[in-house]
Amino acid sequence: MVDFEDFADQLQQEVVTDMAESYFGDRKNLDDMISAFTTMVEEFRHMALKLSRASATLHHLLLDRETAKSFFIALDIVPSCIPFSDDPPRLLFDSLPFAFTGSGRYQKCVFRAFSMFQKVADEYLNGVYFNDPELKGRKRLTVHYLRLKALCEHINEEVERVNNKMSPSGTLRYIKEMNPVRAEQEKLIGEACLSEGCAIDKELAFHPIDFDALGLPVVQDLPPLYKVKDVISGFCKEVYSLRKDAVHSAMADLRD
Repeated sequence: MVDFEDFADQLQQEVVTDMAESYFGDRKNLDDMISAFTTMVEEFRHMALKLSRASATLHHLLLDRETAKSFFIALDIVPSCIPFSDDPPRLLFDSLPFAFTGSGRYQKCVFRAFSMFQKVADEYLNGVYFNDPELKGRKRLTVHYLRLKALCEHINEEVERVNNKMSPSGTLRYIKEMNPVRAEQEKLIGEACLSEGCAIDKELAFHPIDFDALGLPVVQDLPPLYKVKDVISGFCKEVYSLRKDAVHSAMADLRD
């Protein structure tokens, strides 16, 4: 004969076990995602520094911020989507590139600085493929800005899901309600509040990641040099004709 009381106790234990595994499993997975994301961001910061230095080098050749903004506008690039930093410019040359005129030399310097900046910006935004050291023949993509942003959005969706789907108070309340006698006893002796949104929920809630607060530079996709070379050439000729001495000083600063 079936012992229904034992059967009910066993069923209750299985339900509680499943709920606990689901509850703690979801929270552990989210904890792991947040931890991995934090590590990826810290490892990615060297790319942000590399981008800032490449930007600083180009902007140094463009003399000042207003001229740099005009430069990007001429290339149909939104200046607000370009990082401007106070980092020192990177040395570009053992000797300045050869040209028959000062204007020609300036153009070649800006060509090189822009090309370097564009390549760094592309790696920063989209990553580059490299050989997987653990599996021969497989390629992997480096961590990049767009991947981090997408991962942040995914984590924040999980934060909302975990906080709302399975709150600590809701889980405890459900488990307690499976034992009506004990639940009634706890009500009589004033057990801690387990209503939705109580202190335990606030203390154990996950917080969404503020991506903007990470301080990663914003940059848009930049056109390769060959597509904008003529525009850059014309812009450089105009700057050189108006500010020759400043241009020569800026070029000299980039020579080792």
